[in-house]
Amino acid sequence: MEATALTFTSLDERIEALPEHPSYQIMPTRRVRWGNALVATSGISALLLGKLTSHEPWVAFTMLALLAIEFGALIVVVTAQLPSLKPTFANQRREYAETLDFDMPHHDSLISWLCSFPRERLEAMSSFATHRVERFRSKLPLMTGGIEGLGVLPVLAALVVQFKDMHWPPHPSWMQIALFAGLMAFYWLCMLMLSQRFRLELYDALLRKSLETQASKAAE
Repeated sequence: MEATALTFTSLDERIEALPEHPSYQIMPTRRVRWGNALVATSGISALLLGKLTSHEPWVAFTMLALLAIEFGALIVVVTAQLPSLKPTFANQRREYAETLDFDMPHHDSLISWLCSFPRERLEAMSSFATHRVERFRSKLPLMTGGIEGLGVLPVLAALVVQFKDMHWPPHPSWMQIALFAGLMAFYWLCMLMLSQRFRLELYDALLRKSLETQASKAAE
């Protein structure tokens, strides 16, 4: 036994230590990093320029230039990632099968490690993980509503409502800017909660699988 007691912390450390398939290791290149920085910088600069300066011709031209820079940087980001894209279904299925073949031995080794602990400890952690998963599933809709079921539809609807009456140059009010920043922060918080729920569901699945494996070995 490699640890004196099994804890959720030690289980999480084991999960984090699992090697990842090369297809998961998508580190942004220098072009992508600079492109993303340029998109953000030019977009924020255009917004602040239109908000803080007077309505003069040079302001409109400057904002058009910033918009052109933003779109150009966005094109650079997209084209930098094109070589890694595999648009055919056959390639995607083959890559997914290769990922499963790569992950399966590491998954089995993690189950074997869990099986080395007493069954009573596994049952206690599995019961607690199941309870917390159910709580997450019940309280998360209070934050996200039906977004998980509707997918991107609410986001697209919100964008249509937001930009249908937009004119150039844009002049959002400070209230709109604060509301947009708040919505982005709320969206990020929801994504963090979803990430925690997914990890908790993984704990639950691994503990259940280890209990089943122990039971099958005991029956042999």
